[in-house]
Formats: sequence, C-alpha cells, structure tokens
Amino acid sequence: MKLYRALLLCPLLLCGAAAAQHEIRLQIEGLDRLLSGAFQHSAAAEAASDIPEVKRHTDSVFAAIWGQPSGLANASGAAAMHGWKTRWQTTGEAFDEAHAKRHGKEPPRVTDPAELGLMGRARHLRGLLQAQYDADASQRHLPHVIHSLNNVIGWMRLDNGVTKAENQPRIDLTYLWDAPSEFWNTSADTGWIHEAFAQALNILKTDYQGDVTMAREHAAAMTAILVRCRSGVDANGDGTIAPEVMEGGLDTALEHAEYAGLLKL
Repeated sequence: MKLYRALLLCPLLLCGAAAAQHEIRLQIEGLDRLLSGAFQHSAAAEAASDIPEVKRHTDSVFAAIWGQPSGLANASGAAAMHGWKTRWQTTGEAFDEAHAKRHGKEPPRVTDPAELGLMGRARHLRGLLQAQYDADASQRHLPHVIHSLNNVIGWMRLDNGVTKAENQPRIDLTYLWDAPSEFWNTSADTGWIHEAFAQALNILKTDYQGDVTMAREHAAAMTAILVRCRSGVDANGDGTIAPEVMEGGLDTALEHAEYAGLLKL
C-alpha cells in the first residue's frame, strides 16, 4: 500500500516541481527584459533633444522598476498610491488590529507577479529560489543566484517587528550583522536598483528651467547605475565579478541560474 501511494504521489510531485521550475524561468526572463528596457530608455533619455523627451524616457525607466508610470510625467501613475498596499507586499490583516485599522484590510491590488516591476518581480523570484534551496541545500548554484540578485534589489527582507507593543511590517537586515564592514559602506545592502529608482524620481521632479544639458547628465548617471545592476562590480579588484556580496549583478545571476538548470524549457 505504501509503495502504491508513493507511486501515485510521484507524478504529482514531479508536476509541482516542473511548475515551480517554469515559474522561476519566467520570472528570471522577465527581469532580464525589464532591466534591458530600463537601460534602453535611460540611454535614450541621455541622448534626448529636449527636457520633455528626457522625462518621458525617464518615466519609462521608473515604470520598468516600479511596475507602473510615476504619475509625474502625466495624469496617472504611482504618485498617489500607497506602495506596500497596492504593489503586492502584504495586507493589513497580517499585523495588529491597530495597524490594520490605520492602513485598511484590503488585499494588495496586484496579485500577479507579471504585473510588477523589476523590484517586485525580483523579490518574488527571490522567495521562489529561497524555497527551492530550503528544500534542497545541495543545489550549490542557488545561493550564487540569490546573492547576485540581492546586490541588485537589496539584501533587506520584509519581516515583523514590534513597536509600542504593536506588530508591524519591518525591513530586516539584522541577519547580516556578520557581513564585512565594507558591505555596510556600499549601496549593495539596500540594492543598486533603488539608486536608479531614486535618480529617475529626481529627474522627474526637477524643474530644469530649460537646461537640457543638466537633464542629460542626470540621465547619464542613471544609466551608469543600471549598468552596475546589469554587470555587477569587481569590489575586491581581483579582475572578476563573483556571485557574492557586493559583486554580482543580474548577468551573474543569469549565469548561475543557467548552471543550476533554471533556464531549461
């Protein structure tokens, strides 16, 4: 009987593993497309002939990262929205009643990861990869993918914390206290893509008063950040970019995802 039940379960387990593999591959490929699109628009902003064109392409960078336009270059977008409620993070019901009362109990408006931008999709992917590694720690390339991804989106994770006896969502970096001091002096802890996001926001909010040269310079700085997100950084100067803290970017994550067999059909 036990053997019979095991034989029945095997196809189900294989189907579940195949579905998870398919989802991981789709998310990885989606991140690759989003970052490529952000780079193309940033480069176009850098070469734009006027300030409206700079801002138009910059808003496309913002949308690639966040998942929707900023609302600063046109009449609709993210400007009037409460980020963690509308963009996937969690519901108020996950926390104390007082917290839920302030922020409401409605679920996030986005339920499909494909509707998210680079930030949200990468965090979703990280969760899938971590679950796979927790289930099988022998997959030695998975940490390399996760570490490189973390440099791009940040090593912080959403956790619970208590403030004035109230359970609230909180960004957690305490699990990394044993990281080298150099780590805390870089922006890898909070993620390189957040720098690009902040730069896009800066460009969209700035009144350049006709100074297109300055606008282009700001766009060039945004492009440089996106290049770092893609290529990573040789932080220790050894001539290679490793899948480690402070070094690997999305290209390194893709490379080790291929080694791990995550990109197979």
